[in-house]
Order: sequence, then C-alpha cells, then structure tokens
Amino acid sequence: MYQDQLAIAPLLFPLSASWSVRHRYPPFLLTPLWRDWLLDEGSLTARLSGLQPGTFNVQLLREYRTTPTPVERQQLRLGQQQKVWVREVVLRLGDKPLVYARTAVPLSTLTGSERRLQYLGEQSLGSYLFRQPSLERTPLKVSHCRKNRLGLQWARYSLFRLKGKPLLVTEAFSEHLLEFI
Repeated sequence: MYQDQLAIAPLLFPLSASWSVRHRYPPFLLTPLWRDWLLDEGSLTARLSGLQPGTFNVQLLREYRTTPTPVERQQLRLGQQQKVWVREVVLRLGDKPLVYARTAVPLSTLTGSERRLQYLGEQSLGSYLFRQPSLERTPLKVSHCRKNRLGLQWARYSLFRLKGKPLLVTEAFSEHLLEFI
C-alpha cells in the first residue's frame, strides 16, 4: 500500500526532469522567494526550524536498500548492479509537510563513522551533516515538479561528500512552505 500511495522517488526523479545547475537555470522561472530557498546552500533544517521555533520535526517514511534511480546512479557514479541505501523523510512544522527528502547512499559510503547515517531515525540529516568538518557539497541543481498529489512545487539535489565518500540528497518543497514565509 505505501509504495503505491507515498513513493516519492517517481515524484523527485521523473523520467524527463529538467535538472539544471544553478548558474544555468533560467532565472525567470524562479521567483525571488523560490530562488532564495532552492539555492540556499546552508542547512535546510536550521532554516525551517527558524520559521516556527519548536515545531520542526522529521517524519521517517522508510529506509531500505534498492537500485538507484538513473539520476542517482549518474551523480553517485555507480555501476548498473550497485545498490544504495535510501532514507525517505518528510520535514515538517507541526503536522504540516514542507519538504519531502530522499537520501541515496552507496553501500561503500556506509563504512567507518559514516555508518551513523543508517541510525538517524527521526533526527534530521542536516543536523548531522552540517556538523561534520569533512563535509563538501556540489552546486545545487533544481527542477520544477510536475503536478502531483503531494503539492510539491520545486525540487533540488546536491551531492555531499563526507571524508570523500558520496551521498545524494534530493529535496522537494511543498506549497505549504508558503504558509510559513
């Protein structure tokens, strides 16, 4: 039942998404508000928490091992047979879903201290990542979401590296975000 109703990978990675690096994305497609949120390279957790202090929470949807999407495979530079560990969550203020996020982590990344990624539970990924001194991040890529049942407007992704080991974080922003800004 869950996979049919709440699977977010097809929403985040439609077959013909037009992902673009931030410097080539046509600026007229992004209002100043969306540009500000989509291209912010800081911690999304910290930014959302600041909108309504004390109400930010993470709803864990599921964690599992799977075949990566074509975008994930390309960005993580994985072979056809390689698997990833996936974590899907909703970032909320109170009970309002604001951001649906999917993290794809190659199994080879989940060694040493990076094994911790599998045990975050309902702790935000951002609260962990942005405390890591070895954190590196590639430029954000954004895409407009097709009309969908979750009210997702825009999505972005970025490749992170912890001690040189990659993980791909994709976040889709709900229209509900506009109620808090």
